[in-house]
Amino acid sequence: MLWSYDQIDNIFTPREAWGLFKIAAYAETIGWSLLITGIAFKKFTWPLHDWILPLAGSFHGLVFIFYVLIVLFAHRSMKWRFRHFVIAEVLGNIPFGALVFERYIIKKRQSLSRRI
Repeated sequence: MLWSYDQIDNIFTPREAWGLFKIAAYAETIGWSLLITGIAFKKFTWPLHDWILPLAGSFHGLVFIFYVLIVLFAHRSMKWRFRHFVIAEVLGNIPFGALVFERYIIKKRQSLSRRI
């Protein structure tokens, strides 16, 4: 049987999905911070620059993959529209974009819950 997009429905409970998304967004922000710091160390040839950038780059890459996978597998459990899924994935490629999107989607979620 071929893999279907519908098979990723409700892998997580909404609470688990939101928790994992928040962790992934903050981790992605930390990853970007470390990567930018590593680049600064290399550019200005500060002490230990030869190992800080590869370490920061590896951490950022690992966390970025974690963020992409969490958004991919948890967005349906969080009841996101397709455009929110795409925006989350695109903003994950921009420094600190994941944190900006996380703040936006949390405020949107809170405003929707107040209406009910």
